[in-house]
Order: sequence, then C-alpha cells, then structure tokens
Amino acid sequence: MNYKYPDELEFFDRGFGYSNEHDHDEGMFSFILPYENGDKLIFTHSPFNNCSVSVKLIQDDVVVFNIYKENVSDIAFQTWGSEKVLRVYLTNEVEHNDFLVYFDPKPRLRYSEF
Repeated sequence: MNYKYPDELEFFDRGFGYSNEHDHDEGMFSFILPYENGDKLIFTHSPFNNCSVSVKLIQDDVVVFNIYKENVSDIAFQTWGSEKVLRVYLTNEVEHNDFLVYFDPKPRLRYSEF
C-alpha cells in the first residue's frame, strides 16, 4: 500500500465494525459506525483506484453524503477538543486541504480546499 492507515483494531476500539462493502481479498477496507438514532457512518479506503477513500452518512435509509477522493497519503485518528475524527491527508490534489470525518459524538464531514 502506498499510504498509511490505522490498523483494523483501532477502528474496532472506537466502535466501528466491518461494513457490507468490506472485502479484504479485493483490498476494500470498509468500516461502519452505527449510532443509537439509526444513523450509519461508513468509512472505506483502498490501495486501488489511486489510493482512495470514501465516506458515507446514511440517515433514515437516505444517503446524506457520499464523498470519494483519490491520492490518499495518510489516514489518522485524532481528537479535536471533545470530538473524535478521522483525518485524511491527500497528495498532489491541491496545495492545502482539510478532510475531517467527525464520528464522535455525532457524525459529520468537513472538507475544504484553499
């Protein structure tokens, strides 16, 4: 793999499980975090398709967002104040970007380029 990423156990320790999209043999590493209110956050990364990542939020069986980006260089768990995030670092796309997947206490996404 051409990028750094958290071990599967790090996902499990934070409440994630495998999603239906997970396929280790095909290099599709996909995790789901279900919430008490029924929301589901799905985080998928793959060394194929130019080191890609996708993030989906599903509420009431409706996809609220589905973001797909390529050229991932690093994925890391971080804490921002009282919130926990997955930070995705990208290469060669834009000079500066922020790609933050907030997952605790509530799911949301922040992506900006500047």
